[in-house]
Amino acid sequence: MFIAMSNLDQNHRRRQGMLFAAAAIGIGMLIVAFVSGGTARAEASADAAIADEQALDNASAYLAALENMQGDFLQLGPDGSVAEGKFYLRRPGRLRFEYQPPDNLLVVADGTWVAVKDSSSPAQRYPIASTPLSLFLAADVDLANSARVLNVDSQPGALLITLADRAGEAPGQITLVFDQPNMQLRQWVVTDAQGLQTTVALRNVQSGIRADNALFTLRDEQRPAIGGRQ
Repeated sequence: MFIAMSNLDQNHRRRQGMLFAAAAIGIGMLIVAFVSGGTARAEASADAAIADEQALDNASAYLAALENMQGDFLQLGPDGSVAEGKFYLRRPGRLRFEYQPPDNLLVVADGTWVAVKDSSSPAQRYPIASTPLSLFLAADVDLANSARVLNVDSQPGALLITLADRAGEAPGQITLVFDQPNMQLRQWVVTDAQGLQTTVALRNVQSGIRADNALFTLRDEQRPAIGGRQ
């Protein structure tokens, strides 16, 4: 029984990491229904479409200009589990999430692949292009054209953009949450194909610090470790 429970727990933690790697950057989900009908509503809808387009352009410009960022993160799983650790971002293509014990999980994007490593198990790798990570790790970011935009919600102090893979090859969706009016990525919500949500919030964020190249490589014999060279 203990072995079975241990295996179940390991599988659960591995799945949590895969949820994040497969969607995220990889941050509940707010869904706003767009209504139409009547002249006034049509005009309001047109104005909203223009505002949404501008919001997408602003978010794309921010992500495209973002080169180096690092800090801490807090992750809330669909079962209420909480994990935390450090993250390192270097665009284009590179990302690292180090989970603090007892999770023993490491997620690394090296520019081509996303590797998810749990404890001493071999790393599982996925092409970046097949995950929503490609939406903002790409050299050229154009959210309106590179993704299927499901929702744009501008609130006081926050902009929420919900995206899905345009080709439908990457299951699930991701909601990016930005601060407003100063455009900054602060959190995202990953929703998998089963509707389960994983929320990741960024904290103590620092920009302009170039992380060491070694942080974005992962070999099968490596074990997850917290804290890399700066």
